[in-house]
Amino acid sequence: YPANKMENLLLLLNKISQLSPLGVFSQEVIVVQNPGMQHWLNLAIAEERGISMNIGYALPAQYLWKLIRTLASDEDVPEQSPYSREVLSWRIYALLATKSVIDDSDFIAATRYWHKSSATENAYSNQEQPNASKENIFSSQENLKRYQLAEQMADLYEQYLIFRPEWLDSWQKGQEVDLLSNDSKWQAKLWQQLIKQLAYNPV
Repeated sequence: YPANKMENLLLLLNKISQLSPLGVFSQEVIVVQNPGMQHWLNLAIAEERGISMNIGYALPAQYLWKLIRTLASDEDVPEQSPYSREVLSWRIYALLATKSVIDDSDFIAATRYWHKSSATENAYSNQEQPNASKENIFSSQENLKRYQLAEQMADLYEQYLIFRPEWLDSWQKGQEVDLLSNDSKWQAKLWQQLIKQLAYNPV
């Protein structure tokens, strides 16, 4: 049922739920486009029905992964995709702090966002010292900004997996993709590093 307004879809959802109610112990699953839509929908349902409970929300990639797990065996498909937003966030977080990424001029915009330029050389020269700890190289403020960037990138890659798999496929093959922004080069390189860690074909 397509509609231009979310409010119209909400009315339709409530009507369908009234006409075809699920069992008391059954969970209603709603696939949402992004976490913001999930938050809005949860509040809107609570306002409309008086309460919002026993509803599971899933992003398209998460829902498809769970569907694959139900069709295949649990042994063949891990519980969580290594390319889900939650897992990708931590994988990207770790990659952004590697020397190869920080020293790469293609990543300068991303690195400048979270890492103080003046500390770049000092951070890795400290690693040569025997008592230096990797965790202490970056400040807590830098780590927070790095995680925020990693979360944004994980969310973006998850959307690419659903809506632009041909871009990821091209990046995996080392081909360029014309994006509207100048970020395509470092996004492609970051994806290639993720693929090196764990091969994956979105198709």
